[in-house]
Amino acid sequence: MFRKKSAAALSLFLLIFIFPVSCSDTPEAALEKPELLKKHCNKYIGKPRVEKISKHVWMAAGYDLANTLLINTKKGNIIIDPAMSPTRAREIKKALLAEAPNAPVRAIVYTHSHIDHIGGAVVWAEKGTRIWATKNFIPHLFKQYNLFSPIETIRGRRQFGDNVSLENLPCNGIGRRTDIRAALKNGVMLPTDTFTGEKKLTLGGLEVHLIEAHGETHDQLIVWIPADKTLIAGDNFYWTFPNLYTIRGTSPRPVGQWIKSIDQMRRLAPVHLAPCHTIPVHGSKKINEILTDYRDAIQWVHDETVRGANKGHDVDTLAETIALPDHLKSKHYNREFYGQVDWSVRAIYSNNLGWFDGRPEALYPPRTREAALREITMMGGAAKVIGAAKSAAEKKDYRWALHLLAKVKRSGHEGSELTDTLAAVMEKLGGTLYNLNGRGYLLESARETRNGAVEYPAPTYRKAMASRIPLELIFSQMEVRLKTEKTMDVHESVHFNFPGEKQKFIVTVRRGICEAVKGAPLPGTPKPIAVVTVDARTWRYMALKIISPVKAVTSGKLKVTGSKVGFLSFMRRFEM
Repeated sequence: MFRKKSAAALSLFLLIFIFPVSCSDTPEAALEKPELLKKHCNKYIGKPRVEKISKHVWMAAGYDLANTLLINTKKGNIIIDPAMSPTRAREIKKALLAEAPNAPVRAIVYTHSHIDHIGGAVVWAEKGTRIWATKNFIPHLFKQYNLFSPIETIRGRRQFGDNVSLENLPCNGIGRRTDIRAALKNGVMLPTDTFTGEKKLTLGGLEVHLIEAHGETHDQLIVWIPADKTLIAGDNFYWTFPNLYTIRGTSPRPVGQWIKSIDQMRRLAPVHLAPCHTIPVHGSKKINEILTDYRDAIQWVHDETVRGANKGHDVDTLAETIALPDHLKSKHYNREFYGQVDWSVRAIYSNNLGWFDGRPEALYPPRTREAALREITMMGGAAKVIGAAKSAAEKKDYRWALHLLAKVKRSGHEGSELTDTLAAVMEKLGGTLYNLNGRGYLLESARETRNGAVEYPAPTYRKAMASRIPLELIFSQMEVRLKTEKTMDVHESVHFNFPGEKQKFIVTVRRGICEAVKGAPLPGTPKPIAVVTVDARTWRYMALKIISPVKAVTSGKLKVTGSKVGFLSFMRRFEM
């Protein structure tokens, strides 16, 4: 079953923009931590430890944002979700093998393609190790870390409060604080094997069922070990209201499928439930109660949003009024430590009905800055509004204070008083929250407001990482990286031939638009100013700056027919 096959690594998560660094840094004041937050981080995340879940299963929890699990069989181990980075994975591996049997790693299983579950694979993989995932894994991975990766990375760093003190942000809601710098040297490896539906692995006489179960992602799977009645839930359950929408930004999450996947989990009647975040649950009766409440909470929010929308309620009204009923919201696993009900309402609404919520005034609003400036003027000017915000903050009305200050900022007003007050209010509001995503985002944003954004080291790329990135992905990146201001009077094309992979791409720049198509040119495409014949691997290395264009040309692996000067001029029109 575990035939020999090499696995390549992937680093799309690291396609990021580097922030400027500030020359100053204001020390961070200790902020309030609501009791619920303290309890959650201490009990449901806890200190790093290894727990034996059942006869064949061990869990390393508290070491990373996600848990890593080990399934032992007579013929070797299976590793579920090998951590976010090699740095964390090495720590986890040492701890797990001190408690669980140290046996050859026959397989690695990815429950889904989020980086916190896959970035440490190189630490666990051995010669002949198979890597399993659903068939949707690779397209989902490429999709989520593709066109919007720069802004998703920026927002993700804020969401996880990457530079906020441990005192003020003791955990990330579902796990230990992330280590973004360690993840910049990630060890992702692509799956060697994929499946749809269900796949049964048998190793050393132990059956391990991999079951496709869409939820937090479209490529999610759960792991069922019938002999132990143990269910590894992936991210379809953790001890907090789920992230039906993430504020870092993502494609719509399949809320309806998430509910069905939990019902599928209930049908298995597990005795041991091991989530890939937070703590395990034992006992079939308790597990069934928890999973039933959990899926009911998701369905409640979904159905109330649908019902309200069909009554003509606008999205703001729905977000402000929809709440879980008492019998659901009183349960710890339905409290909003990670996901949040009003954010979920907005996502469900927009995913199904789009941005327009039926209000006529939303169709043709005044320009944002102009409206803010006129409103500030009507209120007596920026100084008066800032003063009102300070007064509100003194009364602990931080949301109103932030609303006023944001309006002043949108009006174009600048100055140290606005900056200092805005940062202070974001900190104070963040300090009142037990939702770790909202808390982290506000506290990190306050730091950026005061000190500027933090500089991160450049990501490191191994050649094996780049060799499997689809050419379509690189050319789609070219489309959005065109410098439009320098191309409004340009209409020219370059042809790219990749004989080794039998692929051809036509890139046309046409008055501020980059059109990249595979195969034959479209009607109206001008004759190429150059035809590039290049080894596909060399082109991938150029795109990730592993090698320079000069080296590619001098090596003979990139040849230009036509105007070399024109080709270089063409390429300078893109942010590489």
